Amino acid sequence: MREACLSDPGAFHGELAKRHLAWLIPDKGDQGVWAQLDRHSGTWRGWDAKTAAPVVLDLSASFEPWDQAFNASDAPSWRWFEGGLTNAAFNEVDRHVLAGHGDEAALIFEGDRWNMSSDGGRGGPVDSYPVSRKVLLLESAKCALALKALGLKPGDRIALNMPNIPQQIFWTEGAKRLGVIYTPVFGGFSDKTLSDRIADAGARVIVTADGTYRNAQLVPFKPSYTDPALDNFIAVSVAKSILAETLANPALEISAGDAARITAAVDETLAGEVTVERSDVMRGVGRALSEMGQTGSISARQAADLRIAAAAALVDSPPRADTVIVVRQTGQAELNWTASRDRWSHELTDAAGDTLLKAARAAGFDVADEAALLALPDGEFVRAVWAAS
Repeated sequence: MREACLSDPGAFHGELAKRHLAWLIPDKGDQGVWAQLDRHSGTWRGWDAKTAAPVVLDLSASFEPWDQAFNASDAPSWRWFEGGLTNAAFNEVDRHVLAGHGDEAALIFEGDRWNMSSDGGRGGPVDSYPVSRKVLLLESAKCALALKALGLKPGDRIALNMPNIPQQIFWTEGAKRLGVIYTPVFGGFSDKTLSDRIADAGARVIVTADGTYRNAQLVPFKPSYTDPALDNFIAVSVAKSILAETLANPALEISAGDAARITAAVDETLAGEVTVERSDVMRGVGRALSEMGQTGSISARQAADLRIAAAAALVDSPPRADTVIVVRQTGQAELNWTASRDRWSHELTDAAGDTLLKAARAAGFDVADEAALLALPDGEFVRAVWAAS
């Protein structure tokens, strides 16, 4: 097996990909067909991408739904399955419901809080419940619609900094469903690490929670990580741009040579960083001004004016995120809230649920609420959910 993989990676992994993943074949059906190779019969089987009806395709077992399985022409930036179309959310969620497994548990959640008196005195989690594949599909579809309503489109970026709760999976699958690129940031990372990840990813939407429980202790998540990551740090590239604009202000009377010295000192101070505190930038500015003051190349007035202007410009830097989506997990009575930025997750998904139900009814499904939607047979349920996509 190892030799087969090394000698022809495209052929080896291509055979696995055909059998274990569903691929969208766009030239079949009205809007394409989701299909994979049945390992037993050697036929391509799947579902119509519009009607969710089962389909058997007239394709040979050697058919490949991509142009090239493995492209090593630009090593080490290898490319896999060029020209192929698939979706992780469909493979992880939809196809299992379409296959008739909608009522199976997709995941079982157990919270950190522990009740010593439960289960006959043996103890057990306070919060414990299964999430079926149908519920996972519904919740992830609502998250995708919520992201779409915020203006996100395929290729846009978000970051997730969440505790281990089902909503973490819902929003992750929602991002996959919409084609949004996401970066998950471990909940134990610092605010600085989260800040760096947000900047590296270019994320403009952050998904977090009000808090979580660790060993029965409440941990404020948004106040401890998300807020300081966005409010206390600034991307190095943005900081340098702001400094350059400040130094170019003719009212400050900074010569080109002095501006270059200040810029070099700040570059040295911020070297290797992705995001920094504003004080870090000012530390570099101050070091340069101190050296220049000793040589007499800049007056005390110029130095003071520059410090004030640079600090003010850094404080007025543009917001780092358009939206922070907050899952209400612990229900803290008081939570710092930025009205222009912060949105409750349940409010967004409730609105998305209304949109989904309206689309399902327009498609001919008699569903007054989500309970009626979930009561539909698996195939009809998927088709009703797809009506809103």
